[in-house]
Amino acid sequence: MPSKTDRANTKAKAEPKAKSEPKDKGEAKPKVQAQAGTVVPVVGLPEGWWAVEKTYGTGGMAGSTYTRYYCKNHGSICTIKKAVELWAQDEGKDPAKYLAEYDAKKKAEKDKAQEDRQAKGFVEGKKKLEAIEAFQNTYGKLDGATICALPGWKGESKYLPNSGQRNARYYAPDGSIYPLVNQVEALFGFKLLAGKLDEIPDIEAVRSSLTYDAKGKVVNVARRERVLDEFTVVKDKPEPKKRKFSVMVAEEQHYRETEYISVVKLLTDDAEARLQGLNVPEAEEVLEAAPKIQRLLVERGLTWAPQLLYVTGSRSMRTAGKKLLEAMRGIYYDRAVPFNDRPCFQKVSLRDDKKLTCTGHHVSWSNQLALWKIGQLSEAKAGFAVCRQDTPDPFQLDAVWQIFEPKVQDVESLDKGARPGQGEGIDEGKESS
Repeated sequence: MPSKTDRANTKAKAEPKAKSEPKDKGEAKPKVQAQAGTVVPVVGLPEGWWAVEKTYGTGGMAGSTYTRYYCKNHGSICTIKKAVELWAQDEGKDPAKYLAEYDAKKKAEKDKAQEDRQAKGFVEGKKKLEAIEAFQNTYGKLDGATICALPGWKGESKYLPNSGQRNARYYAPDGSIYPLVNQVEALFGFKLLAGKLDEIPDIEAVRSSLTYDAKGKVVNVARRERVLDEFTVVKDKPEPKKRKFSVMVAEEQHYRETEYISVVKLLTDDAEARLQGLNVPEAEEVLEAAPKIQRLLVERGLTWAPQLLYVTGSRSMRTAGKKLLEAMRGIYYDRAVPFNDRPCFQKVSLRDDKKLTCTGHHVSWSNQLALWKIGQLSEAKAGFAVCRQDTPDPFQLDAVWQIFEPKVQDVESLDKGARPGQGEGIDEGKESS
């Protein structure tokens, strides 16, 4: 006779399970839910879509943000264009039609932005050259002093300690920033070509009101009076990705003697003979560039005619350490501001016979190491090349120069965790001078 438990099990088997009721499709939950992040307004998204701003948590982009797009049927879409395509498909519409409309709208926005930039002089290439030429043909060349005196305009400079130069910029009445004089020429040139003469200041009247110094040189207040440690307007920049590096302490055994480095005083009667005696292949170009560089330095505001020297470099493709020698090779000018109570010289080069470019390379005396070095103007940094001879200036050096070139085993044994010590300053895989 079956027990109560057996009868219960039999009854359960005899009664089939009730089928679940079909879900109402109209009440279905969305297939996609927005992920963690912040919902942000975005122009151009189709109806029913939203944008979520997220933050990278790990990796090289950690801390920076990105945007993904969602609707009830789709998630984590990377572009608005793809969202438009999916929306059209979901709505049973022709995606090609709406994608074409989207592309046309984006092109119109891009063209409008380009027109706005052109109206402010911020273009490159042929159009910019045409605008500059139109302005100069009518008003002549513009300069920083004139720009600072234009109604509503102002200028200022930022001192760059590494190069010793002053980086000027100019502000228009509407707040637009012009780092270059030719950008301002292009601005007025475009207005001239568009027939908007009423928007161009009276350039000649402004020039007649300028102030000149004792040498007859016009005074640019941006470079003489408004010199700042930082510009008044600083644009927000994304935090740069941190570069991994290690510190290497350069010691005496990491240098080797080189016959290719010599210091030659330029603009002297024997300069040509010295360069030829050292078999400098570019001697003619150096002798031609030296007076031009000196003249341009004076025109840029130096109140003295600076002495120039030339650091020789490699003489063939097979020269050992050619890359480093070429980085140091060139003309250097006397900054007239002593470093460690001795003259120091900064590397300068000539571009297009009328523009100067300076680098961070200096010829200077190190009190700490008691030697002359070529490299960064800092006691905390080692030189790329050194001359261990005590002279009042580098022109009197006759000892052999040494170039930084540690052997493989020396590099492996360098203390990469050390703080700046004797001659520190060579970053791993980078030149620090």
